[in-house]
Amino acid sequence: MSVGHILSILFAFVVVFSVMAFLWSKVKGDRRRISPQPYIDALKALLAGREQVAFQRLREVAKTDPDNVDAYLKLGDLFRKNRRFDKALQIHKELTLRPSLSAEQKAEILKSVAEDYSASGNHEKAVSVLEELYRTSDKDEIVALRLLSEYEVMERWEEAFELRKKLSDSKTGDNRRILGLYKVLWGKTRVERGELHKARVAFKEALNYDESCVPAYLYLGEAYYQDERLQEAVECWKKLLKIAPDAGYLVYGRLEKALYELGEYSDISDLYEGILSSNPSNTLALFSLARIDEKKGMIESAMERYRQIIDIDPAFLSARLGLARLHLRKSRTEESVEMLEKLTESLPPTAEHFTCQRCAYSSPEPLWRCPSCNSWNSFNISKP
Repeated sequence: MSVGHILSILFAFVVVFSVMAFLWSKVKGDRRRISPQPYIDALKALLAGREQVAFQRLREVAKTDPDNVDAYLKLGDLFRKNRRFDKALQIHKELTLRPSLSAEQKAEILKSVAEDYSASGNHEKAVSVLEELYRTSDKDEIVALRLLSEYEVMERWEEAFELRKKLSDSKTGDNRRILGLYKVLWGKTRVERGELHKARVAFKEALNYDESCVPAYLYLGEAYYQDERLQEAVECWKKLLKIAPDAGYLVYGRLEKALYELGEYSDISDLYEGILSSNPSNTLALFSLARIDEKKGMIESAMERYRQIIDIDPAFLSARLGLARLHLRKSRTEESVEMLEKLTESLPPTAEHFTCQRCAYSSPEPLWRCPSCNSWNSFNISKP
């Protein structure tokens, strides 16, 4: 091959290479010149709460700038918010497969994946993602709090207990109260399995974290009662009355039953009188005494107690019904009919009615954690 021929080939190669380099730089330049305006518009729409506009702009960005990871991330989040969980998961999972992601981007995407699973009700997978993310993200507190929330939803109280202890100072009051409630709720699961000894240990541990923990005394007494250790059950419930007298109504019926079985039923009246000596307006203690008076045939005394209750709380339905019933027993028909007619005009709520102070969720039973908004101690249990 001649020297001239070789030079011609080299020249052609240089020309082709130069053209390719030019075209590549042009493509890169064009990509850099992609207008950021749709993405900016999308962010503004999200801040303004205009989700439909944001959705449209984000889809535009995804088509024109596929390297914009954040646009895809937010697009998936909007799908989740509109309950299109499969689509949200598809977008977020596909993002995790990109090889050029930074550690921060990968973490944000996995947080969204966990949110997708949680929102769709698949809490088991949400926990799996969050646990792995927590291990690999230098114990990110935001991830830890999300994981803690998932543990609570799944009622995995042991894991929740250990994680909360790591997250915050267990010496603070609010934190110790919640740690105590974790122990109580774990203990309740032991009761359901018939493991009464383990349950009692858990309830006692709860009191080590919060000596005023009402449900710990309540359920510890129940665990003793189920194990036919009536005297210890009574002692637990009496302690509850001392620690939180306003929550005493939770154990009045239990105490009466246990004392009756112990042959000490006469003590219950003294117990209620002691409560009234420190709080004369305790309508539930008055109501319990009125019922005891009825059983003893002390009708006039019972009627007087019902009147006292109605003076304190005119909406106390059971007291009004009790008084009307006793009027009938005394053949005072007109008074009884008059009272019943007033009751039918407006039926107020019963005394034992519990409402979450955060979200207004209503429950006929006392709850220590709201199943609607997940707030702790939001039912004012001590104030029926």
